[in-house]
Amino acid sequence: MFALALVVRLLVRNRDRLAFASVLVAIGVAVSALGLSFGLDLTSDLILLVFLPTIIFHGTTTLNVRQLWRNVGLIAVLTGVGLPLSVVLLGAVGTVAFDFPLIVALVFAAIILPTDPAAVLSIFEGLDVDERLAITIEGESLMTDGVAVVIFSTLMAAHESSGSTASLGTPNGLLAIAGDIALVGGGGLVLGGVIGYLAHVVMRRLEDEMSVLLLTVLVAYGSFLLAEHALGLSGILAVAGAGLLMGAHEETHHKMSTNVAHVQEIWTMAAFLVSTILYLLIGAEVRIGAFFEYAELVIAAAVLVFLARAVTIYPLVSVTNLAGERPVPAYCQHVMVWGGLHTVVPVALALSLPAQFPFREELQVMVFGVAILSIVVQGLLLPGVLTRLGIGDASGE
Repeated sequence: MFALALVVRLLVRNRDRLAFASVLVAIGVAVSALGLSFGLDLTSDLILLVFLPTIIFHGTTTLNVRQLWRNVGLIAVLTGVGLPLSVVLLGAVGTVAFDFPLIVALVFAAIILPTDPAAVLSIFEGLDVDERLAITIEGESLMTDGVAVVIFSTLMAAHESSGSTASLGTPNGLLAIAGDIALVGGGGLVLGGVIGYLAHVVMRRLEDEMSVLLLTVLVAYGSFLLAEHALGLSGILAVAGAGLLMGAHEETHHKMSTNVAHVQEIWTMAAFLVSTILYLLIGAEVRIGAFFEYAELVIAAAVLVFLARAVTIYPLVSVTNLAGERPVPAYCQHVMVWGGLHTVVPVALALSLPAQFPFREELQVMVFGVAILSIVVQGLLLPGVLTRLGIGDASGE
């Protein structure tokens, strides 16, 4: 796996228009076609306990928190309104397009709609894209990941108790969902924020790089475990909150992200290796023949997921533009829609489906297929989209 990670790195170095995730997907498909096995099962626990905290915390160390705060209103609207709305829309359409029961279609929508900005941001960096656009896309991803997991858990609980969504369609059911999002999601975010601030206080007294690095590791994984397994809160949002509050202060952010301290380089390497291992294990997990068997479902799902994002992004951003002092231009909205790639969190949730869940194999193949298509098609065409819109500049000017 490390040898393949080196090959991927060599392939994408000095190639600003090629996202490393696209190369990882290609290698993962090759692994699936060759039937290779690495002797390691890709379980949801492995992804949630090892992979996700690494990727999410790494994202917080690169964020400009002050810039994020200036766009917090838009991010809150996209997370609190846009994601639930798109889940409902995609779930309703999915009952017809996929011929699934409503509960299954809603579960698929909750699984697939979280976005992963890693591939997009790697292209942004090479093309010198405006920081505000990158901050908005990454901030939205950090928040929607946690909220999607809460919605997914609520739907799974409804299925286990009654096998339908009847209880969720009542006013009390809708209030219960809103309460779960506020309590589990908001509670995880607040808990992470407290941990992050306490870590900031401790880090102010640290001078050596190893102590700083060990503290960041403790915060990243400790906040997830405390929230998810001890208190029943959102571990993903706890990690996001901890990283954001820990790096919200100039002094601690400097220690976490400067080249001098090397802490950022270590987290960047860890996130890259985790992403490499993830796609290799996905390739080893999925039968290549299953993609052809369910090709129609995969293609229909990819198209509908893209449309669901579009019909929520454009209206909601337009509404927030009326109330904000810094409106988001239309061409930036196009990039927000096109840059919505669905990879790490959807794969983790798809793998966590119990064996007896109806249409489990179809759902997993659809999720893996959408992940591949979004990265290959949207990821590879994104540099051209940016150039046509006049946003990216490879010369850095």
